[in-house]
Amino acid sequence: MERDSLRELLYSLARFGLFWLINIFGVIMGYVLVRNVIGTFLPRLQLYSNPVLTSFIAWLIPSILFIALFADDAKRHTAYGRYNPALVSTVMIVTAATYYVPAIVMGYVKDMNAAAMIRELYFSSFWISSFVGDDVEIYGLIGVILSLFICVLSYITARKIYLRKFEKGEYEYEYNR
Repeated sequence: MERDSLRELLYSLARFGLFWLINIFGVIMGYVLVRNVIGTFLPRLQLYSNPVLTSFIAWLIPSILFIALFADDAKRHTAYGRYNPALVSTVMIVTAATYYVPAIVMGYVKDMNAAAMIRELYFSSFWISSFVGDDVEIYGLIGVILSLFICVLSYITARKIYLRKFEKGEYEYEYNR
């Protein structure tokens, strides 16, 4: 029993850290990929002057990584008999909530440099502002909910695919190892 709770705690902490790191990686890669790499080869398109497109790419990169990460989690959890949708959902809800907290606090920050840094944290969700307005609390919340939805959906879908392939005999059930 203790080992399972320790494993769940480690899973929770790992996913918490990975969510933050992947989102920050997406912001950095959105800037680097669009402004430097693509802008170098296609300078006439002026992609680096369009923050909505840059932001969408900065959102797309973490989304692809989240799909791969949670699909792998689902396959491993199902194969080793550790499938726990409540744990995954709880971890993602808590992680998304803590990721959203700086957006709420940003209105109370007096330092303009700190507020600009917090706004950059949600740059990957900036493309949503073209639909809902320029309020960072709103587009930050919608961006976090979209990320949460993608993570849980990829987890559930990968598990169903794994079980379907397992029933056909394409995979072995590795619980007893």
